[in-house]
Amino acid sequence: MKTKSKAEEEKRGRGRFRGFLRTLIALFVIGLIVIAIGAGFFLQQQQKIIRSLEASIEALKMTTIPLRFMVLSRSDTEISARFKFYNADSREIASFERSWKGSELYIDSLVVPLKTGALVFPVRVFTDAVAPRGGTMLLNYYDFDGMPGIYDSASQDGQKRLMLKELFTKLKASEGLYGTNTTGNPGSRLLNYFGNAVHDIKQLRQFEIGTVYSLVIHSYGGIEIMSE
Repeated sequence: MKTKSKAEEEKRGRGRFRGFLRTLIALFVIGLIVIAIGAGFFLQQQQKIIRSLEASIEALKMTTIPLRFMVLSRSDTEISARFKFYNADSREIASFERSWKGSELYIDSLVVPLKTGALVFPVRVFTDAVAPRGGTMLLNYYDFDGMPGIYDSASQDGQKRLMLKELFTKLKASEGLYGTNTTGNPGSRLLNYFGNAVHDIKQLRQFEIGTVYSLVIHSYGGIEIMSE
């Protein structure tokens, strides 16, 4: 009698274990489904943002001028210049003036390619004697509460403003403006869904002191430095 009871108890134990195992597998499968649904929703939202930004590119002017600068002085060892930034309505929004070691000026911009064009963001200024990472960061001058001022306009709608803020956040993170702590930043990975931004460096060797130069941005992503 004891032997039969023990066998039944072992059978019930095996049944409970199998039930527990089935429950565990079911929970694991449900977890995978939830993760897949969440990832799909996130991807869908990112794709909607990209499509909206691409549509916005078509509404931009063929050329814009987010930055003008004037060389104030130059020697064999030092160069000084004044920079001014403009929004999409061509209104001045920020400026600065400073000098650097060196005699040749470089302007580094980030070009974000989209299906129907590109967005361009001036990133830094450096010289032949100053490495890019040691140059002057430009993003901060047109950062208005996370909004890239060079793309702001009085007619800007709220949705596009939020999209540009998200993209700008990713750009700033990619340039290390958050330091090593990127916890909680949507830009901790470089433009996962916007496409990889590429650097476009323009060098200005021959110039005239006192002449105004413009950084001309074409809607397809081309960049030129032109005298006015």
